Amino acid sequence: MELDFAFVGTGNAFAPGGLCWNGFVVDGRFLFEAPPQALQSLNRLGIDPNGLDAVVLSHHHGDHVLGLPFILLHWKYFRRERPATVVGPPGTRELMMGIGRSVYPGLFDIDYELRWVELGDGASADVAGLQLTGHRVEHDARLSLNLGYRCVLQGRSFAYTGDTGMCDAVIELASSVEVLVSECSSVDERVPIHLNLVDDIPRLRRAMAPGSRLVLTHLVPGLSVSHLDRTIAAEDLARYRL
Repeated sequence: MELDFAFVGTGNAFAPGGLCWNGFVVDGRFLFEAPPQALQSLNRLGIDPNGLDAVVLSHHHGDHVLGLPFILLHWKYFRRERPATVVGPPGTRELMMGIGRSVYPGLFDIDYELRWVELGDGASADVAGLQLTGHRVEHDARLSLNLGYRCVLQGRSFAYTGDTGMCDAVIELASSVEVLVSECSSVDERVPIHLNLVDDIPRLRRAMAPGSRLVLTHLVPGLSVSHLDRTIAAEDLARYRL
């Protein structure tokens, strides 16, 4: 069975070349990251925000979380009835409730059940049939925790690196799944807290099983991956069945 990956955006924090900030939806139900334009992109993709079962956050940088208040606003005023879950590192609930209450007073006066799941390194959860395990990755040590995720949905395994430099956890994720969604923040610039196309992505590709698929996001524009087997540079508002 194939999974549907729909990208609400593929850019890094600086939205280079006008790319939308990175995030993607799996099977129309699970939004990974909540970038500022997430609600707009969901509408453009024809994905009903009320159809989301969960929002999964890798870390607390603004380009990954500041779209969540708009999604919560939609859920509140467009009569969401089903439970919803927000998954993230420790401190996610406190941070997002503080932001939400500040920018939209009354945002959490709701009729549906909103659940918060905070995962540490190696911790797992089952959210509406999505099995998640958090893996600590190397990004911003000033944050509570930076997570990549290994996931299983409908018997298919996939992983998401979040934002990270090269580390053992990323290699472990790459070697254990059928689909890996990986950040790739530059072509050849060497930044310890990010991956690049020239040095790091070939190493990830070699760690993966030959038949697995690699999807790059958190990009600079115009990235060419023709030299890499079974690898896609994702595009804003594109969908891939993998």
